[in-house]
Amino acid sequence: MANILFTESSPNLGGQELQLLEQARGLADRGIEAQLACPSASRIAALAPEFGVPVSPVAFRNSLHPPSVLRVRKLIAQLRPAAVVCHSGHDADVCALAARLVSRRPRLIRVRTYQHGLPHAWTYNRLFDRTLVPSEEMRTRLLANPRVRAERIAVLRPGIAFAALDARSRQPLDENVEKALAGFPARRVTHAAMLRAEKGHLLMLEVLARSRLRDVCYVVAGEGEMAQVLRSKVKAYGLEENVLFAGLVRNLPALYARSELVVMPSTYEPLGMSQIEALGLGVPVVASRVGGIPETVEDRRTGLLVAPGERDAWAEALAWALEHREEMRAFAAAGRADVRQRFELKNILDQLVVHLA
Repeated sequence: MANILFTESSPNLGGQELQLLEQARGLADRGIEAQLACPSASRIAALAPEFGVPVSPVAFRNSLHPPSVLRVRKLIAQLRPAAVVCHSGHDADVCALAARLVSRRPRLIRVRTYQHGLPHAWTYNRLFDRTLVPSEEMRTRLLANPRVRAERIAVLRPGIAFAALDARSRQPLDENVEKALAGFPARRVTHAAMLRAEKGHLLMLEVLARSRLRDVCYVVAGEGEMAQVLRSKVKAYGLEENVLFAGLVRNLPALYARSELVVMPSTYEPLGMSQIEALGLGVPVVASRVGGIPETVEDRRTGLLVAPGERDAWAEALAWALEHREEMRAFAAAGRADVRQRFELKNILDQLVVHLA
């Protein structure tokens, strides 16, 4: 397998984009050249050099953007990749078309992390050779349409290089985050996610406003469309002394390691990354019992699972977790052993290579 072309049209940077870069770097370490096609102004384009991943700019303005189709067609003709791995809607559609305009079509792989509504079978059966999803829950969701061919859908969990995670957790926090934290309570509850409605930030603010959890700092690590709404809610609830908007934190493992809890209160999550990374570091986790999250956290054995969107249940669970540190640390120790066995990047790359061939 000579080389692989990864594509990503999203301008944002989240778990999906970071996983792409980890996979690309991991394949390069195995002698499989990996290149990324993405918009030049995207966050992933800026970060890719740190992972040693070369970038080819493609606009991906929409699913049928002619200049992008021609650009990807040219890249495929030049690179002759064994496979093209697409990650978002616009780039997936563009690549599906561009790959069929060359004499030798590469294998087309779609990485799908969300599916809203019943899937169209034609997309999964005809446009791509295989669709990779992060959880069994999402595979089941896609196969709810009986016309979708089961052999076209496979689970590939995200991979984490735990040795590197350990090393980063021992490094200093981002300087701006370190300074900002100095003015907040020492007990930290960290929520690392893009600021979108389904990630549960509004629920967390309601819980803080209506409960006795006023001796903690709720660290919001991430950026996104909900930023202004969340800031307004913090002011309205009078939580300025308890909520830190940390922005895009470059060294999340260091923040996890300095947190008492990591939370994932999503109303839907195909799998999620932050709770896996936190458990990998032995940091206690409280997460929603929804989507693929129960495939990563076992309630009362490796962490706490709570009904999504249930404010009172979340308030009770967070209060219990903060009051029972030893029990939560025991859960986290069991979680550490579990996730390190199932989500090690080397093993995930072994599986990815099979799908690419």
